[in-house]
Formats: sequence, structure tokens, C-alpha cells
Amino acid sequence: MRLDDVQKKKLFYIVAGGLLVILLVLAAVVASLNSGESPGSVGEPISGVSVPEGEILVEDMYDGETLIPKFDLPKNPYDMKKFIIRDGLTRYDDAKACMGVDVSEYQGNIDWAQVKNAGIDFAILRVGYRGMTQGLLNEDSTFQQNYDGATAAGLDVGVYFFSQAVTEAEARAEADFALNLLDQRELTYPVVFDWESPTPSERLSAEDLRAYGMSGEAVTKIGTAFCEKVKEAGYTPCVYFNKHQAYHFFDLDQWKDYDMWYAEYARIPSMYYSYRMWQYTSEGEVPGIDSGVDVNICFKPF
Repeated sequence: MRLDDVQKKKLFYIVAGGLLVILLVLAAVVASLNSGESPGSVGEPISGVSVPEGEILVEDMYDGETLIPKFDLPKNPYDMKKFIIRDGLTRYDDAKACMGVDVSEYQGNIDWAQVKNAGIDFAILRVGYRGMTQGLLNEDSTFQQNYDGATAAGLDVGVYFFSQAVTEAEARAEADFALNLLDQRELTYPVVFDWESPTPSERLSAEDLRAYGMSGEAVTKIGTAFCEKVKEAGYTPCVYFNKHQAYHFFDLDQWKDYDMWYAEYARIPSMYYSYRMWQYTSEGEVPGIDSGVDVNICFKPF
């Protein structure tokens, strides 16, 4: 059957219209894929969407579209493509980046020479902690030997204090306690404020945990009190937190003058804002340390 001119024109318009629809669908699919998180970035604010005042909407590589506080902080500058795995450890492929561990008495006796030979550059040592129930201040039983061993092996050293302070006065007392234990020892890396929300268990109820139910606003002020004491003593203060604390608990604007140590146990870090150190596992295997250990990357050495 032969087509007349009118029929040919109708057929042409039908085919052309169909091709146009296909092209529009393909363009929409490509745009959708490009808007997702790629390994080379940590997410951009999503424009054109109404969000509450003081917040921004970002595309998180693990959580998808997420509302986060709008802090006056620089955006994460790290290239996600530079995170590589070598010798069983995640590393950042940049000449300035350093590898480190953080340890406490839970790691037992450590052969620091082996740790150094394994390519570890620095160690953050627990200097002490406050008890979660009675609130007593305690020295970490391995702090002295770890400091001597790590420095003798040629590692750069910093310390952290595990806080359960419930007032600013208690935070200053914790800082004084840590400073007394340091006894003017030289540190290359910071003195870190590490406050973690206590979790009730079968052994310890919420009523037993003195810091249970603390607000982020209160703990942010507590951290500031600790860090200012550290600064007054001539050391570098630093604050430690995970992504939940960063987005839903602490007010990071109050800490923008301190170095930040970020914890996220993942293949690639996803926090929108910048930080100086990243703790990426608690189960790292490092020669010289018999148990699993926290492993860190410092992107800009101290």
C-alpha cells in the first residue's frame, strides 16, 4: 500500500515526536544520575528547594538528601578519589597526609618501634577519663609508657581526654587534670576534648549515667571551657565528634577556632564541613598492636 503526501507527513510527525520524547527521557535520566553523589565530591547544597532558616539541604553520599545546620565553616575540601587502600589501611594519596593511631589502656602493651616501621606517623594517647557513674577523674594506666615509647620511636604525639563533664567547671577541672599529667611534656599534636553520649545498658541504667540526657548546647559550652584551658596552657586544643553529633548535637560554629577530629567508620568520609583529622575505623590492624585499634588520617600535619 502506497502512502500519499498527507499520510507521509503524518507519519513523519509521529516518528519525530516519538524521537523527541525518547531524547527528553534520556536527558532526564542523565541529569538524575549526575545530581547524585559521585566518588569525587561530598555533596553540594540542593538549590531551588525550600528549607528551614539556618539549614541547608545537601546530597549525602550515604543518607541521600539531608537537612544539616548552616554553619560558618569551610566546606570539606578533600578529593574523594584520593582515598585509597594500601597494606590493609585506608590512606589519602597526598604528600602532606599522615597516618596515625589513637590508643588507650585497652590496647595493652604496644611495640612502638613496630608501629613506626609500619608507616604510622603519629599517635593520639588517652591521657585520662572521667567515670560515667561517680564522675571520678582517672589517669589512663598506659599513658606514661605510651608517651615514652611513642616519642622514643619517633612518632609525633598528641593526647585526648574522655570527658563526661556536666558543667563548665567540671570541664575546666578535666583540663587541669590532663595538664597536670602532661607535666609540660612536649606535644606535636593537640590535646583533644572527647565527649560521648552515654548509652544505657542492662548493667547501667539511664539513672546510673551522670551525663545521660545532656543537651548539645550545654556540652558545646563544656567543650569550649575545656579547650580554652588547654589554649591558656600553651597547647593546641581540638574537638572530637561523629556526624550525628556534628549535625544534630553540637554547635560547631562555637568551635570554629579549634581543630576538628571527625569520626566516621566508612570507606570514604561524607561530612559536608571540613575537619583536620579523620578516624575511619576502630578495628585497624597495625603491627606492634595486638588488638584492633583506631586508625586516623591527618590531612594537614601539626
